Amino acid sequence: MGVLLSNDAGLPLLLAEEEFEQALAAVLDEEGIAGAAEVSVTYVDDAEMRALNRTWRGIDAPTDVLSFGCDLDGAADADDDAVWGAPADEDAVIELGDIVLAPGVIAAQAPDFGSTPAEECRLMLVHGLLHLLGYDHMEEDDAVEMERRELAVLRALATARGDDPDAVEIGPVTRHRDDDARRRA
Repeated sequence: MGVLLSNDAGLPLLLAEEEFEQALAAVLDEEGIAGAAEVSVTYVDDAEMRALNRTWRGIDAPTDVLSFGCDLDGAADADDDAVWGAPADEDAVIELGDIVLAPGVIAAQAPDFGSTPAEECRLMLVHGLLHLLGYDHMEEDDAVEMERRELAVLRALATARGDDPDAVEIGPVTRHRDDDARRRA
């Protein structure tokens, strides 16, 4: 797992640098994906995140995380041999895409979810990569499944850190039902 971290504005990372690769590798492990993969993680300020959210989602407000797929066009599947470990080119590295994080938004919303900025940042990394792997949360069943995957990964990470995995909780199931209201704001 390769992680290209970009933080040109020198924004707070909210996590130790080594945790980025650990979190993203844990997602791939939990999904049963063994092929070589690369993800870029970019930190932006609230204004830049607002502009990206307006451009790509039509919502004129900052958000915590956005994901932009690359080689997989957001349609990856853990069982897709054409993507993960195709025998013809076993040294190929799959570029999954870009995860864009707004640490200001993440840190500000963490108390609302009863978490720390670091915990919320881990969740946003996991959430962003699951989007790149084809997960979505527009429908109730999909949102519940995505949250189940997030929780499994976050608990595995807690265990690896020596923390109690049962103490890991995440906020309410992610939905976009409020997006229409934010579009009008």
